[in-house]
Amino acid sequence: MQSTKPTRTIAEKLLKIVSDEAGQIPDFRKKNRHDKIALHDAVMSGLAVMHLKYPSLLAFDRDCANKPDKLKNLKLMYNINCVPSDTCLRALIDPIETRYFRKFFTRLFAFVQRSGRLKQFTYFEEGYLAPVDGTGHFFSGKISCPECCVKKPDSKSPQYYHQLLACCLVKPGKKEVLPLMPEPIIKQVDTSKNDCEKVALKRLLANLSREHPHLPLVLNFDDLYSDGPTIKWVKSFGYSFIMVAKGSTHESLYQTVDELDCADKVMRYEYTDDKGFTHRFRFVNGVPINKSHPDVLVNYLEYIEIDPEGNKKYVNTWVTDIELSTENVNKFMRGARAKWKIENETFNTLKTQGYHLEHNYGHGKQHLASNLACLTFTAFLINQIEQLSCKLFQEALKAKKSKKALWHAIRGLFDWFYIDNWTDLFTAIIEGRSISLKLLTMDTS
Repeated sequence: MQSTKPTRTIAEKLLKIVSDEAGQIPDFRKKNRHDKIALHDAVMSGLAVMHLKYPSLLAFDRDCANKPDKLKNLKLMYNINCVPSDTCLRALIDPIETRYFRKFFTRLFAFVQRSGRLKQFTYFEEGYLAPVDGTGHFFSGKISCPECCVKKPDSKSPQYYHQLLACCLVKPGKKEVLPLMPEPIIKQVDTSKNDCEKVALKRLLANLSREHPHLPLVLNFDDLYSDGPTIKWVKSFGYSFIMVAKGSTHESLYQTVDELDCADKVMRYEYTDDKGFTHRFRFVNGVPINKSHPDVLVNYLEYIEIDPEGNKKYVNTWVTDIELSTENVNKFMRGARAKWKIENETFNTLKTQGYHLEHNYGHGKQHLASNLACLTFTAFLINQIEQLSCKLFQEALKAKKSKKALWHAIRGLFDWFYIDNWTDLFTAIIEGRSISLKLLTMDTS
């Protein structure tokens, strides 16, 4: 029994967007070698590995090799005509310049904008809340490529690594995040020093400004970025900011605030919530970030959360360009604390919830490590948009109770049945085994 005229799911729309853009990536090979496996098919096969949560390219190769019936699923669900072997897939993706993957993110983001769902992330009047942070996705004492950064390069045991600087749109109380194109932290051309987060931030902001010129953002940083030059750079693109400001790195700032406090020029606000937790705020607007940059004025907020027993449960201090008042410090605090979403809802999910971000799928000789990481982020963005927008995805996730269980169910159906469309797949997961046997055809190969 087959479904008739299935509703086109969000997954199909999103994957078609990526497929269209993958088809536009210039093929680096000579024309007489284009006809065997299209570069588009290699890129979409790489995405399928990440979207189906395969633990390795070899596992994907073994599931698809000499199984023409499996190609039907890949054709209908990912628009893949010919699946390369794991070795061939690496060889085809490695030379692609990572910048060509940027279109995946801008087109998917535009889909969210056009659908009106971006409004769900509105929090600050100044712009969408967007934490920025770096994470590692490769580390080895033996394997390396020309793009690797290197620790202890002159020692007998150099350490090679890759990192990414990521930026996501988040909202306090909202599970979904919307990652933008991550910025690879890799060895740059004609430089003797390693790349780093703060240098990568300049590239990230320039790309954001070019690709999303009318997108207002409140960028949320940790203490590493909380200095005069970085604040000037962020403001030069028209973005607002929230930055952690630790006392160990901001002695003059803390001293200035204490002096103003003694002069009764610092404001305080305190309240106790329904659960008995006390929230204390101390804040002041328009103070220099430090003595070296007296022209860089920031608004300072100190926050302490105290439990009903009188214990300090959370303490933090931030600087921002958003003007602070008793009316908005509580909302501001919640937004500032939402920076954890890029660490937990993004990095932790990508490393522990089936995406295998830190797994070495293959290192290559050019851009493979960064390209596979960007495909992992692309798969993650597609899933986040599905979770945000697709009722079938939401119901399937509810039925399986966890994302890992959902990924396992999707892979299981993909491996055992012919699947005509994503609607049938999600419906089978929602309705259970009985409907699976009626809706899908068993693969007996």
